Amino acid sequence: MWPPLGIITLGTVLRDLGHQVRCHDTSFDPDLERVKRELFAFRPELVGLSTLTDFFPAAAELTRYAKSLGATTVMGGPHPTIAPRESLEAIPELDYTVMGEGEKTLSLLLDPNLAPAEIAGLAFRRRSEVKVNAPRPAEVDMDSLPIPDRDLLDVNPIYLKSRAINLHVSRGCPYRCRFCQPTLERLFGKKVKYRSPALVVEELKLLHRKYNITDFFFHDDIFTTNRGWLSDLVDAISAAGLNRLRYVVNSRVDTFDENTARLLRAMGCYYVLFGIESGSQKVLDSLDKGATVEQARQAFALCRNWGFRTHAYVILASPEEDAETLRETEALVEELKPHTVHISICTPLLGTRLAEECQKKGMSNLSDLSDLDYYLKRNRAGQLPLALPGLTYEQVLQSRSRILKRRRLRVFADNLRELGRDFRRDPDPGKFIFRYTFYRKMRHYFG
Repeated sequence: MWPPLGIITLGTVLRDLGHQVRCHDTSFDPDLERVKRELFAFRPELVGLSTLTDFFPAAAELTRYAKSLGATTVMGGPHPTIAPRESLEAIPELDYTVMGEGEKTLSLLLDPNLAPAEIAGLAFRRRSEVKVNAPRPAEVDMDSLPIPDRDLLDVNPIYLKSRAINLHVSRGCPYRCRFCQPTLERLFGKKVKYRSPALVVEELKLLHRKYNITDFFFHDDIFTTNRGWLSDLVDAISAAGLNRLRYVVNSRVDTFDENTARLLRAMGCYYVLFGIESGSQKVLDSLDKGATVEQARQAFALCRNWGFRTHAYVILASPEEDAETLRETEALVEELKPHTVHISICTPLLGTRLAEECQKKGMSNLSDLSDLDYYLKRNRAGQLPLALPGLTYEQVLQSRSRILKRRRLRVFADNLRELGRDFRRDPDPGKFIFRYTFYRKMRHYFG
């Protein structure tokens, strides 16, 4: 539902340097054929791909096709950042991999006066040998980045049918969750970086004026960590009269208090998303979540008091999961009554501490990269991603089903009311058709 701002930002940077740029996204395609036709017609000198691990096989196919057209090929994103050498070794047609933030590295790669060995954050092929340069320091000044030109993306008109736009106004996460770190640190550095409130307001104004859209999703990992920055942003949004717009943010239960609620309400936020992960403190501690079940209760109570809609991200089948902890999670979701819920199966993503520890303990059941998709209801292996003593795939799926089933009528009624309010505010039939189609396609994890 949200366009890939990473490649759009890269495209905007390169366009501003004078290059002719096109950005492609296959989210709405059944296969890669349309993008291949676009590449064949455009015949670019360089083709860059950003990929997650579970998308790597598709990225490899596009890389091979691009090379058959004579293009130089480069790959970035989470998977090449974690496995730069392995990515090059797996795809002979791949010329370069970029580790971490790509704006500076990719710009330097296109400088004819620089040799690949001189560019930090780059891995490359020298004859039959793979060379991996030192990582690029995570030094990107968020204010130095341009506002992403979303019109560079071929399918941006389709995304706009949702009548909502996403933004990235920060990079990084200071928390230590085993299922994410240190991958996020290798992508963005250990320190969270923020765009200045003035530039955030400038982007909001531009997007509202250009697309006449009033719903915005701050797609940042955690929006409520830096209270000083948040307070300044709320002041800037209010001063610009943009608090009449509607905002959605990601938060954490241990960063959400009365003051945070007050700030978000003053800004125009109406929907807050939390990663509660589990109703078991034992499981939360095993994941190094750094938050408590009681904090989840307090955060959701505050949201009810302040009138926020809430969303709960839930992870089932973590390393310490058992039948009892599954029941605790079911009970907590029933108690918190989030308006929407997002249930994933714990999956050891490449480069995370969770993956390294599970590999050492022989707990991983995954062998196919496409199985590293934590939204899958059932993977190709037909086994839980983590081998858990006394717990089966069926027990986990049944727990997931119970969570969704218990909520179904209440959630349907609540969302029907919200839909009616939203339609009165913005009566655009195309939006509802797009969102209905999207949720139908993604029902395997939305319920």
